[in-house]
Amino acid sequence: MLLRKIVRRFIRIYYPVIHISHPERLPKKGATLFIANHSNSLIDPVVIGITSNRPVRFLAKAPLFKTPVLGYVMKAIGMIPAYRGQDDKSSSSVRRNVESLNIAGENLARGLPVGIFPEGKSHDLVHMEQVKTGAARIAQRAVELSDGDAPVWIVPLGINFEDKSRFRSRLWVSVAEPVDAAVWFKEHDGNAKQAMRELTNMLDERLKSVIVHLDDARWEPLLNNLEWLAPDFKDKEKSAIVSRIQRRKNIADAINYFESQDPSRAEAITTKVAEHNKALEKERIRINSPLLKYSGMVLALRQTFKILRLIFGFPALIGTLLHLIPFLLVRITSPKFQLPGKATISFYRLIFGLPFYGCWYVVVWFLLKHYFDYKIAMVVAVLPFLGIYSFHYWLNATEVFQSLNEEIKLMFNVKRLNQLREENREIKKLIQILGDEYRSAFPDKFTL
Repeated sequence: MLLRKIVRRFIRIYYPVIHISHPERLPKKGATLFIANHSNSLIDPVVIGITSNRPVRFLAKAPLFKTPVLGYVMKAIGMIPAYRGQDDKSSSSVRRNVESLNIAGENLARGLPVGIFPEGKSHDLVHMEQVKTGAARIAQRAVELSDGDAPVWIVPLGINFEDKSRFRSRLWVSVAEPVDAAVWFKEHDGNAKQAMRELTNMLDERLKSVIVHLDDARWEPLLNNLEWLAPDFKDKEKSAIVSRIQRRKNIADAINYFESQDPSRAEAITTKVAEHNKALEKERIRINSPLLKYSGMVLALRQTFKILRLIFGFPALIGTLLHLIPFLLVRITSPKFQLPGKATISFYRLIFGLPFYGCWYVVVWFLLKHYFDYKIAMVVAVLPFLGIYSFHYWLNATEVFQSLNEEIKLMFNVKRLNQLREENREIKKLIQILGDEYRSAFPDKFTL
């Protein structure tokens, strides 16, 4: 469908790098139920569509179908309304929800790909919320209608964003081992409730195995700190373009392991990291600052290289000024519709950005054509690329300014800088020991 292709193209502009691990596990045809974690609102269904390269029909909360424009689009691409108790307190919500699950099961039985987010809501947590039985019920219904003659695949997908709210950030989709629901329910024949309960538990485990998940939410504030302190293991299975996200997952898995096996040791490391971070904050130094990792000539060369990149700032300045009006319109308008947290930021920036930037390019084209000529007006074709260049330029500029600021602060306090570097090295050694132990205990965890 044309609309589906257009939407997927725009998502690829917002997230230019979408890396898929184990694409061979994705069924190319037949009854397939895709399940995934849900951290990025209506962006997630499009990501699953891109991953599967199939026209997936999703269950989405019913109130969205009443939204102007969006509701029409959702119906047009075949989405199915799900009636959740938290959206509808009436007694009919349970019955209507069962009907929705049955419709999804009927679509699945006909060999159509269906998608569902078993957590039942979108959120910002580095944590998998309780998986509900909806996926198992849909699969069971499909198996009943097809008499178990053909496979009914359930494919868990882990959607992991580098920074879901940031334009041009990276995305890693990890495909877990599929489950054939037809075989599963046949093996559990005679005890449907137990089969459904055990299947739900299995799907919960498989989803957690392919996402960045923390069993204990208390660790979440420290995850980013550990991400910069932990050693970067070189795994042949690791993809360089999304290595930061994969590394974050390895760290989260290791945290879960040591928190359950040796909590006192885990707490000791936590205390050291927290104290080190507090000392850095006192000096206004970032935990990922190049100042802690490099010194002498290496640090000077890195900073020189970054500064040289800033020399090409004039095109970025022009690009920024040319895009200032639509940029401000998006930043002013989209927050009025966003829900609390980050789950809907990228969606509404995309929804408002497309018409605002599109209309702006048309206005610029008419102005150039009116005051100059047709050939000059064609310059508008390069504006989107100039805008992307400007975006990346200012990211680099921000990094350079922060690094220089940190250097200047400790330039005349070498003793304090050396103390912080020594603390940083000691903590990294402790974390590396834990990392080596974890890798030895679970070598398969690093096959991504």
